Amino acid sequence: MRNEILTLIIMVLVCIIGALFSRRDRKWAPVILLVASVAGSLACGMGIRFREIVEGPFGLLDSALSVCSGAVLFYLFHELGTLDVIFNHICRIQSRLLKSFAVLFFLALPGMFSGSAAFSIMTSGVIVSRGMKEGGVNDSKIIGGIASGAFIGMIMPPNCIPAMIASNGAGSVLPTPFMGFYVPLLVLALPAFVLIAFAFSKSFSMACCSLTDVKSIQTSIKVSRFNIMALGVSLLFTIVDGLLSSFVYLGGNILAFSAMTVAVLVINCKAWTARQALIAVSDGLMGVVVPVALMMGLGSFIEVSSMSGIRGYFSLLILPFNPINVMLVLMGVSVVIGFLLGESIPAFLIAYAVFPIGWLANPVIVTGVASALAVVIPISIRGGLIDFTSSTLKINGVGYGSAIKQMWMAPSLVLAVGMAFVLFGDKLAFLVL
Repeated sequence: MRNEILTLIIMVLVCIIGALFSRRDRKWAPVILLVASVAGSLACGMGIRFREIVEGPFGLLDSALSVCSGAVLFYLFHELGTLDVIFNHICRIQSRLLKSFAVLFFLALPGMFSGSAAFSIMTSGVIVSRGMKEGGVNDSKIIGGIASGAFIGMIMPPNCIPAMIASNGAGSVLPTPFMGFYVPLLVLALPAFVLIAFAFSKSFSMACCSLTDVKSIQTSIKVSRFNIMALGVSLLFTIVDGLLSSFVYLGGNILAFSAMTVAVLVINCKAWTARQALIAVSDGLMGVVVPVALMMGLGSFIEVSSMSGIRGYFSLLILPFNPINVMLVLMGVSVVIGFLLGESIPAFLIAYAVFPIGWLANPVIVTGVASALAVVIPISIRGGLIDFTSSTLKINGVGYGSAIKQMWMAPSLVLAVGMAFVLFGDKLAFLVL
C-alpha cells in the first residue's frame, strides 16, 4: 500500500473514531482535526511537524478575522437590546407576506455577519422563537423556520464559512482567497430565501413581541436609533464593498466591522461598565469560536495532507477524469458522510474538490462546490443544526424526523443551485464583478 494512502486512512480513521466517541458533538471537531493532523504527520514518518500544523491555519486567518469582527459587532447589538427594538417594529407589519420576509431576513442577519448558522440561532433566533411561541406556533414549525433562516443567513454574503473553506482549497489557482464571492453567494441563497419566506409565511406572520419584552429594553430611544443606523450602515458597507470591490477597494469587512464596533462601544458607554463591555465582546467571540476553530483545525489537516503527498497523489488519480464529474462526486460523498458524521471530513473533501481544476476554479464554481458543505450543517443527523436549535431554544420533544420535514426545502434548493453552478460555472462567470 502506498504511504500516501496509509497516511490518509489513518487521518480519516482518527476523524471517524473521534466523531463517534464525541457523539458527533460539533465543539470537538476542531480538536479531532488537530489530533488527526498530528497522527498524519507521525504516520508519514516526519514526526510532529509544527511548521505545517501551525502554518496551515494561516491560509484562513483573514477569513477568520472577518468572521470574528462581524460576530462581535452583531453581538453588541444583541446585548444592547437593538435586536429587540427591530423585532418589535417587524411585528407591527400588517402584511402577512411582507412580515414573513422581514422575519426571515431578521433571522438571517447574524449569519450574514458571522458566517455561522449557530450564531443566528443564539441571537435573533431566540428572539423570534419567543415571538412565535407567543403567537401559538407549534414547536416543530418553530425549529424548522428558525433553523432554515439561520442556514440561509450562513450562506449569504458577506461572510460564508463554507465558501471560505472551499476558496482556501482553491488558493493555489485563485489569486486571492474569498474575493469575488458576493454575487454568487447572493444568487445561491436568494431562491431558498424566497421559498422559505412563502413556505413559513403563516408561521412567521404569527410572531409577536409582547409589551414585557419591549419594556425590558434598557437602551434609550436616541441610542437605539443610533444602533439601528449603525447596523444599517454596516450592512450597506458590505454591499458596496462586495459589489464594487473590483473597482474600489474600501478596506474590506474587517476594517468596517472593527471601526463600527468601536463607535458602538463609545456611543453606548453609559449603557455598561468597561467590564460589561469586555464581557460582551468576549461573548461575541465565543459565539463563533467553534466554526473559527474548525477552520483552523482544517487548515492544519489540509497542510499535513499536502506535506505527506496525499494532495499530489489525489491530483494524479483524478487526472484522467472530467474535473466537473470529480467535483460532483465529491459533493455527493460529502453530503452522505456529513449526514452520518458531521462536517469534519466533508470540509476536507470540499477543500480538495476545488484544488486540481486549474482555470475552472472561478468563484462561481467554488461557491457551487461549497454548497455541499453548507448543506451538511443542517442535515447532520446528530450534533448538527437541528440539535443545536432544539437545545438553544429549549424545545424538547421534537425529533430529527419532524424537524427535517419542516426545513428540507432550503438545503435541497441550495444544493440544486450549487450543482448548477458547478455544471455551468464557466458560463456564469459574469456573476463575478
